[in-house]
Amino acid sequence: MAAARKTSKRTAAAKTGSKHKGAKPRPVETPLPLSESDASQTLQNDELRRTQLELEAARDRYVDLYDFSPVGHLTLDTHGKIVEANLRAGTLLGIDRRELIGQPLARFIVAGDEGTFHRHCQEVLTTGTRQTCEVVLREGTGASCCIYLESLAVHKEPGRITHWRAALLDISDRKRAELALATHKAQFEAIITSAMDGIITVDGESRVVIFNQAAESMFLCQAAEVIGQSFDRFIPERFRQAHDGYMNVFAKTQASTRRMGRLGELFGLRANGEEFPIEASISHVRINDQNLLTVILRDVTERKVAEEALKSSNVFTHAVLNSLSAHICVLDKNGVILKTNDAWEEFVRSNSNRAVSSIEVGQNYLDVCRQAIARGELPAQVIVDGVVAVLGGSQPSFSGEYACHSPEEERWFMMRVTPLKGAQGVVISHTNISDRVRMAQSLEQHILLLDDKRKELESLPGKLIQAQEQERKRIARDLHDDFNQRLAALSVELESMERAPIAPPESVARQLAVIRRQVVRLSDDLHELAYKLHPSLLEHVGLEVAAQDHVAEFTKRTGLPVRFITREVPGTLSPEIATNLFRVMQESLQNVSKHAQATEVTVRLSGSSKGIGVSVRDNGKGFDPESKNARVRGLGLVSMQERVRGLGGFLRIHSLARDGTKVCAWIPRSPEGT
Repeated sequence: MAAARKTSKRTAAAKTGSKHKGAKPRPVETPLPLSESDASQTLQNDELRRTQLELEAARDRYVDLYDFSPVGHLTLDTHGKIVEANLRAGTLLGIDRRELIGQPLARFIVAGDEGTFHRHCQEVLTTGTRQTCEVVLREGTGASCCIYLESLAVHKEPGRITHWRAALLDISDRKRAELALATHKAQFEAIITSAMDGIITVDGESRVVIFNQAAESMFLCQAAEVIGQSFDRFIPERFRQAHDGYMNVFAKTQASTRRMGRLGELFGLRANGEEFPIEASISHVRINDQNLLTVILRDVTERKVAEEALKSSNVFTHAVLNSLSAHICVLDKNGVILKTNDAWEEFVRSNSNRAVSSIEVGQNYLDVCRQAIARGELPAQVIVDGVVAVLGGSQPSFSGEYACHSPEEERWFMMRVTPLKGAQGVVISHTNISDRVRMAQSLEQHILLLDDKRKELESLPGKLIQAQEQERKRIARDLHDDFNQRLAALSVELESMERAPIAPPESVARQLAVIRRQVVRLSDDLHELAYKLHPSLLEHVGLEVAAQDHVAEFTKRTGLPVRFITREVPGTLSPEIATNLFRVMQESLQNVSKHAQATEVTVRLSGSSKGIGVSVRDNGKGFDPESKNARVRGLGLVSMQERVRGLGGFLRIHSLARDGTKVCAWIPRSPEGT
């Protein structure tokens, strides 16, 4: 079609004598005079030629416009096959336009848009009106783009459509821009929706434009309720004036930038009238000659509560640390002192060691210990190794004891190092264990003393057996050597009287008187021996009378004056208590007569509602009760201690050389004696 139009142009140019590339001008002929009819005909021909030339020029302009239009143009028959196409249509479809002729346009549409294109064709041919649609071209055609298709039916006769024309406009860039815009909008909406902070955008008149979900939760109202409303409803009355002034100043100063500004800590107002603390940041942007301010809000109620709780916790922790008697300090991972308690500071202030008195917060504890090592204080090396091991994680904890003596006293400390939970560092505590160490030392001494007592107790049964044997030997010896001999002498005298001739009564009476006196002395001696073995007065007259009788007999026998004092002695006592207290008194007086070299003795017997006691005091030379000689010399002291201890009482011996001795025994009253 285009080639035919170009041929007609050349033909017309040749007929009209117009200039053409390669054509030669004809010679000018002198015109002959024409008749009136010929002249009229000539004028009509000239007019026709001018009209034809104008038409051909217009057609050429149309062809140029048609072929080089930025929009693809197609002419299709009623079956959707291409009849005519311009150059742009071939470019859009990715094929030479000469090859387009006779091709169905549906062939170039992607499968997903074939239905859309088919409906478009049906609407064009059915309605005969202008129809539009958007379809995507196949990639296999050499191009892949989205086109806007606008079609119009062509009527050869009224009511009869013979073909239709379609304009194809490449809208790929627009689609990509729309997709990018939609993506950005979706991302923006997702950010706005998912943001944990409240986001509110207001226009120049402080009307709400954007109100996200976090803001809805924060202010307890829906976005639909506040869009277009004043932002002042979210500000407490007492802050509104200051807020308006700040917003105006910010909008003016930030009009040329989009920089964020920090409003700091403010208060918001919920829909229920509750005020709550917030942090706010604001930014300014100008769109279409309109100022928009975006405020990002964060509810800091929980943070404020947490800060108050942390503050209270710090106060509580500080109070707890200061209430501890141990010296406590906290080190970071490098060994720098972060915190100490009052006990630590007091210890540092009062310490005469200048190296210790200089330890304070901010110093490196390990460096101080290393300086002590350099001065020859070897225990500091153990401390450094323990702290480094816990800081490094090779040990879960460390503890050790060390001495830290001062000129005033000897002191010992227990050091314990534990990891700082939730952070890198350690907690060091120094506990004064001086009392415990002294107690341990005293305990060791008591253990040694107890061992000596144990040895004494172990030897006691043998000594008791030996004492019993010796007592038995003594009694047997007394009975044999004294009483037996005296009885034998009486027997001999009686036998001699029996064999002698009858003597005068006077002589017999004198012999019988001698025998009677011997029998009386023998009876007294037997009574004394029996009394030593068991004082019968205890059973008949009680402890007080028996003790007084024994003191009188002791004074008569030894000539040593004894003062006997009693106070509130119970009338009845159990035989065990009375016998053992009597034996303690008896043994004490015996020791006084043997060893004390005393000139005065006092025996005191006193009772109370809880128990009864006896004491024997002399002004003799005294002795050391703790010396081995005193303990080994005999069974007297051990026997007295065992007697009293067996009844739940105690025995105390107070004695100094050349200052006399006092023996005190106390036994609680038994239920029978109460």
